[in-house]
Amino acid sequence: MNRRKKNVFFLLMALLPIAILALLELVLRVFGAFRQEPFILETTHKGKEYYQFNQWVAKRYFDPGKVSVPGLHPEKFLKEKTGKTFRIVCLGGSTTAGFPFDCQVPFPVQLRYLLTQAYPGYHFEVLNAGISAVNSFTVLDLLPDILAASPDLILVYMGHNEFYGAYGAASTVSLGQNGGLIRFYLKLQKLHLVQMLKRVVSALSNAPEIKPANKTLMAGVIRDQEIPLGSGKYRATLSNFEDNLNILLTECTAQNVPVILSNLVSNIRDLPPFASAQPQAASAVVAQEYRDLITAGDQLMQRENFAASAEAYHKALTLDSTAANLWYKLGQAYLTQHDSAAARYFLTGAKDRDVIRFRASEQVNHIIAAVAARHKASLADMQQVFAARSAQELIGNNIMVDHLHPDPNGYYLMAKTFYDAINASGLLQQRNTNFTPDEQPYFVTDLDWDIGRLKIFEMIHRWPFPEKAVTLADYKPRGDPAAVPIARDYLFADNVWSRAHYKMAEDYLRRQDY
Repeated sequence: MNRRKKNVFFLLMALLPIAILALLELVLRVFGAFRQEPFILETTHKGKEYYQFNQWVAKRYFDPGKVSVPGLHPEKFLKEKTGKTFRIVCLGGSTTAGFPFDCQVPFPVQLRYLLTQAYPGYHFEVLNAGISAVNSFTVLDLLPDILAASPDLILVYMGHNEFYGAYGAASTVSLGQNGGLIRFYLKLQKLHLVQMLKRVVSALSNAPEIKPANKTLMAGVIRDQEIPLGSGKYRATLSNFEDNLNILLTECTAQNVPVILSNLVSNIRDLPPFASAQPQAASAVVAQEYRDLITAGDQLMQRENFAASAEAYHKALTLDSTAANLWYKLGQAYLTQHDSAAARYFLTGAKDRDVIRFRASEQVNHIIAAVAARHKASLADMQQVFAARSAQELIGNNIMVDHLHPDPNGYYLMAKTFYDAINASGLLQQRNTNFTPDEQPYFVTDLDWDIGRLKIFEMIHRWPFPEKAVTLADYKPRGDPAAVPIARDYLFADNVWSRAHYKMAEDYLRRQDY
């Protein structure tokens, strides 16, 4: 065999495996086998063609045998927009989804009410694409399908889930810290062949884990609990977030789709850090001095000698500045002295040093602002708006139901903030100048409040929150006590929102409470 024939032979041998894999991929596609879980489905209703979000698209990222797969609002909208349609897609995690509340409460629903009244010449579709426990990697993975649906505007509220969300560096669903590798893997998952291999590996692996009945999605997605401020994993995660946000805005700009980013809010005033870093005292003597100062500060706080307690805490801080709980104690000491600026500095510092990173650090908000400025995208200052509605401008239980999810008033405030940003963008014309938004959320009842608060009642008394033995019988209603049994029935039995509200209406009629 001459040299030329040898080269051809070796080339063919090298290409043969690729040709076989390509042929197998083609066969799988022809037969529709091992297709990736789609994001957008096509359906028809009364002769019209619609798109619909696939409720279980998160199966792309989560193994149903190991964790409860978070659902997506199955939004339905016309495949072909009418001339008056203005299509808005809202991206993010559980806050965008509206957790723990349902139906009327999430900010996309409230935003649609506001826009419909303010701009009667448009037909608004405000589509909620929020999925719990996902981060910027998964949002970026869904983006091509979203852009294919021809949105007129995209709203983005995300950043809290970067560590523990799917493909986060500390998640049970993780590929490490190399952002480029993760993005490449997510593109490979669109191949039917890769989906087939995933299912084969899953079938051959150990038996699925038994999901404890009381294990939350929050606890189920965590692999590495503690991530200190400034650690390698911390820096890599924030770098990946910035890269993903840049890519998202670049791709949207290329499609001429405007984007409004929002910074993030969380409960800093009323939620102590979930965990502090291990003390870093130089010696046993210094460690004992540190503990004595903390004890002295705590005793002075109990005696309401707040200035002296702050002084003791400050001395302890000079010995070890990494402890999130010490920063929180200092923040509370200044809060009782009505020193809002100092309280904000230390309470924010406590959140940033919380090594269980369910709440985004302030550096995440700095990244969001910098990326928005770099791409000339609009930025909704959600944090400032929430602070303005809070005592001493410190966000707490007045507007939040847990560590980072707003209550219905907070979700409405989110809607109003995005509404103001849309007004300022100039994207819409002929505004109804006679319309003034209500101060309270639209069509939200005591039942809606209790549905959400009951949903998380046991969760906020288990890890990572301070643990306390409670049952649903310990729950105290927010308003009308009659809403509680109906809310419980909705959550744990019937699960039909409209039927629950009919039951509530019937109860009001029976009591002649009009």
